[in-house]
Amino acid sequence: MSQSSSAQITEPQSPVSEPDCNHEPAKPSLPPSRPQLEVRTSRRRFGAVGLLSTFCVFVITGGTATLILGWLSAFHDPIATGGGVMSALRNGSFAIVEPSGSEESLSSQTHTESLRVLMFSALASHLVSVTSMILVTLLAYRSATQWLRASESPDNANLTPIQYGLLVRTLGSGSLMSIINTLRYISRSRRASAPRFFKEAFVGVTGIYLLSHIVGLLDLWLHSGARSVTVTRSTSVTAEAQYGMTYNNASCGPFSKTELPCQSLVWPQDGHLYWGRDSRMPSKAYDTLLDFNPYMRLEYISGTAILVPGPAKGFSSRGFTFNTLGLRAKCENLRDRCDTLTAPLVQFLVPGGNPVTNCSKAGYPRIPYHTSGNLLDSGRDTRNIESLVLGVIGDEIGGMINGTGDFSSLGWTSNPASAVVQLRWPNVTAPRTTDAPGVAYSNAVDLYASCSLEYLDVVAGYGSVESEWSILETNLTSPELASVFWSPMLFQEITDNLLHALRPYMTNRGSQAMEVLEMTFAKSNMAEITSFVTSVPASNVTTPRLVTLGLYPTAPTILLIGCLYLYSLVALFIFFLACTSNNTVIFVPRELTKKGKKDEERSALDVAQTWLTDPLPFIGSLYPGGDGRHAVRSAESDPLLQVYDSDWELGKVGIGLYKGSQGEMIFGLMRQSHSRSRRYGRLFPVVDEESALQEKVSILGSTVIIPSLAAMGKAES
Repeated sequence: MSQSSSAQITEPQSPVSEPDCNHEPAKPSLPPSRPQLEVRTSRRRFGAVGLLSTFCVFVITGGTATLILGWLSAFHDPIATGGGVMSALRNGSFAIVEPSGSEESLSSQTHTESLRVLMFSALASHLVSVTSMILVTLLAYRSATQWLRASESPDNANLTPIQYGLLVRTLGSGSLMSIINTLRYISRSRRASAPRFFKEAFVGVTGIYLLSHIVGLLDLWLHSGARSVTVTRSTSVTAEAQYGMTYNNASCGPFSKTELPCQSLVWPQDGHLYWGRDSRMPSKAYDTLLDFNPYMRLEYISGTAILVPGPAKGFSSRGFTFNTLGLRAKCENLRDRCDTLTAPLVQFLVPGGNPVTNCSKAGYPRIPYHTSGNLLDSGRDTRNIESLVLGVIGDEIGGMINGTGDFSSLGWTSNPASAVVQLRWPNVTAPRTTDAPGVAYSNAVDLYASCSLEYLDVVAGYGSVESEWSILETNLTSPELASVFWSPMLFQEITDNLLHALRPYMTNRGSQAMEVLEMTFAKSNMAEITSFVTSVPASNVTTPRLVTLGLYPTAPTILLIGCLYLYSLVALFIFFLACTSNNTVIFVPRELTKKGKKDEERSALDVAQTWLTDPLPFIGSLYPGGDGRHAVRSAESDPLLQVYDSDWELGKVGIGLYKGSQGEMIFGLMRQSHSRSRRYGRLFPVVDEESALQEKVSILGSTVIIPSLAAMGKAES
């Protein structure tokens, strides 16, 4: 048989038998009908095609976006952002507390944390690049649906061979080069018109390609703009902490205005009253003033002296709020408001200056207080002026003899209380001689000041990070409590402290001297009342810990989350379109199935999208194999199952020059037969060639004749 005749399909002659004796014509012997594939319209309007692919894309992209959004919401730092997550839109960045597996102390020199959002962003970028081909495969379902519809009638717009090849490459790879080649084709001025679904597929693949790379660029933007800072945050402590201080009612007994404040601590001797029946009180006050007391200290903050816990309380690593007691002293120099001795013929020299004669103009007629001596016009001062801190209640001044016992009110004062300070430093007089012979001047150095004393209930705080004390709130104590607190002062318990502290300023009684006087007065008076206080629990006790904040710019973060959600929604949309159009099935008779037990229906949409995304179905149609199962293989949706594979029967596929049907040399695929096949004289030894020639497959009403591979093999010889 010639090469051309071997490839033709001829109808076999029907044999006719001889007429019998009854002269009845014989019926022709018809070959038995072979089971065929059929395309049918299914009653099911919905089929879950690409369900696994859609689920993967939706979970990976939408899940990653939800993970990032949930992380931003769960771990945002309200202190840094000044509010909730929405405040990050105003601030321009998300402040996220990066979780740590271990607690790091403040003394640690290195602090390392992983920026989780950057990890999620990198993961999202990688997963999108991986799932982009899955999304293209879902898009192929949409294109396959339209291709099946277009193939129902020859009058419909359908693909040309080059368009089919471009579409297979575009939907099969989704790469930049496939997009460029398709774009080059579309840009041609002279080309065949392309069906609508060809253009839609191209636009869809291009959009998916751009979206996946936009996610990568957003990830790069987020990585370049993110940074981390280490801050200190506080953790609440539930254990009770005795850091606060309050007045101990048992120390002085009940308030009774029929006796002196703290009458139990006042004792008489030799006709005078003295303070401090308990001998431990002076030493405790002295230790507190000099910071030797391990349980109680003094802090001077904004003009107010307060009692704070000492180092033995172990508070250094904690922050807390506590109640305590304080004193604010406001003092004013009286020298400029008092009368001084003037001597027109004598110039008084420093350091003493003109001596004060009387402070009646300032409202204190008994100041300077003295009991003997006088100030001569010549300037000689023989007054026995002593250093005293005197209390003022109305028109009375007391404290010079018997402390609070000098007052008719027994020393019960109001709050704020008033006091007058007169200080004279001994052994600093300097005898000097003027031009007038025989006249000597003793320039005594003294200081006179009036003070307003505010005894306070204080709410204070301690910050362990800054190691600083702060005053949060102050209120005046009761007058009764103020009367108790100023009692040690009136018994001259703080006078020596004032003399010592102000000694460097005795020749300069300006504003700086007043500031030192106020501080020393307040601290000394508060040191004297340490025996009257007891500890109480503090509140808002916290322990500081180092926290790493990840600062992520808002714009790339929001855009990244939006792109991921858009990606997942596109997958659902394409899946919905493909599923609602999936009403075409391929009917496979039981004789063609592998087990041969029952008929099967397979989705034509699954098979069609395989033809659009993989070249293997096309290869399988060119090399159908000789086992007679090509028909059922053509209805497989798995491309690996659509191609026959055998070393013996099909030989090899090579590429190079071969002779065409007209004798011309063509470069392309060529069949390389196995040497044993040529030796036995056949290429496919066990094949029903005549049955293969007559095998017809009905697809959408058209008849496709499958050429015999045996004939094709002979054509090559």
